[in-house]
Amino acid sequence: MLKKVLFCVYFGLFVSMGSLFATDALRSVLPTLDENAYQMLSDGKIVSAQTIGDGKITHLFVPGTEAFKRAELAQQMEDGFSIASVSFIPYGPKLKAMDEEARQLAIFNKIRAISTQEGLTYISWRAGNKPKVLIEKSSYMEDEKNLNKMLPDPVAETFPLSVESFVYQRDSSFGGNRYHHIYTNSEKEIFVEIKNISAMKVFNIFTAVAKDKLSISMGTYQLDDGVLLVALTSIEGRKPEVSILGYKVDLPSAFKRRITALQNWFVAQLATIETE
Repeated sequence: MLKKVLFCVYFGLFVSMGSLFATDALRSVLPTLDENAYQMLSDGKIVSAQTIGDGKITHLFVPGTEAFKRAELAQQMEDGFSIASVSFIPYGPKLKAMDEEARQLAIFNKIRAISTQEGLTYISWRAGNKPKVLIEKSSYMEDEKNLNKMLPDPVAETFPLSVESFVYQRDSSFGGNRYHHIYTNSEKEIFVEIKNISAMKVFNIFTAVAKDKLSISMGTYQLDDGVLLVALTSIEGRKPEVSILGYKVDLPSAFKRRITALQNWFVAQLATIETE
């Protein structure tokens, strides 16, 4: 409940502030968006795109970043599909007062606090488009196989350019799964690629996404007055819709809802910095 309150307060106060200054900065780093997209970002909304039907996604990413490079590869993928989104989150007073290096470290530690994703909700189609718990368990693993020893969220004292870790998450749609988190960072960008190292199954029986065929990436990019948050989901070797015993799973819709939930979680994480 506290996280939800923090999210609402943070979002209400600073998105309204951000709309006053965001558009010019957004034009400089995302030069190929249309006017409607700039306005949506300034208003605190998420702008999305997908590669299904020859769609394009690279316009949502800052040229030259690691996220942009991955989006280019995803856009060229022939056997599969990708979904991308971007949002703009204005800094609160505490983040705004930090220098770039301190801000990167603070944001990095919040992104890695994956235990706080437990209880995260999303809008579930199967539940009648109502909120439903998405992530039931979320913890770091000692290695890629050991589920017996779960580790606390790491806290870095200096900002690393690269780091890898293994994570276990149990969610309401695909059950328990193991993931490999790989960070590629720079002075302005934090980029994490998340690969599934176990098959993701529907009803804990039927494989919806095979091992190593899912890539979920999240990235942040610092601007002077706020941070861009991008997300990219790519599924290789799978059509957008999966049919199992007459039950249809629309994978683009399912993962778009997950992306939205994770972006909301990140906004709430930034809000906690302002209250610490």
